[in-house]
Amino acid sequence: MTFIVSPTRVGGASMMPTYEDGDFVLVNIIGKKISGIERFDVIVFKPPNDGIYIKRVIGLPGDHIAYEYDTLYINDEALEEPYLDLHKKQLLVTDTLTQDFTLQSLTDHSTIPEGYLFVLGDNRRNSIDSRYSSVGD
Repeated sequence: MTFIVSPTRVGGASMMPTYEDGDFVLVNIIGKKISGIERFDVIVFKPPNDGIYIKRVIGLPGDHIAYEYDTLYINDEALEEPYLDLHKKQLLVTDTLTQDFTLQSLTDHSTIPEGYLFVLGDNRRNSIDSRYSSVGD
């Protein structure tokens, strides 16, 4: 029997408020194999360490990534992230939700290598993601 979707429980707060701890999501098992992964897709994956992660795809192979004053820059172009607006309002953020960084300052790569993605949790202040270790490899 071939399964097209698989139920997965969200564990943790890294994707709040998009997904809350304990939410169930249905993971499309074959869809991304057919159509490919696009920027801002939410994906479920197994990182090199234990567990299953749910994160948002921010960068694709060949992309240069930077955050400055809570603005995402992909290849020097500012992009909006409307999915973060609710979280910023809920937190009453007076500072930045996402701390400044560049891909190079985190990884020593100026662009994302082929075969890799750069992923972030929507709860940027409480997410283990591509900014740390090898999550998203």
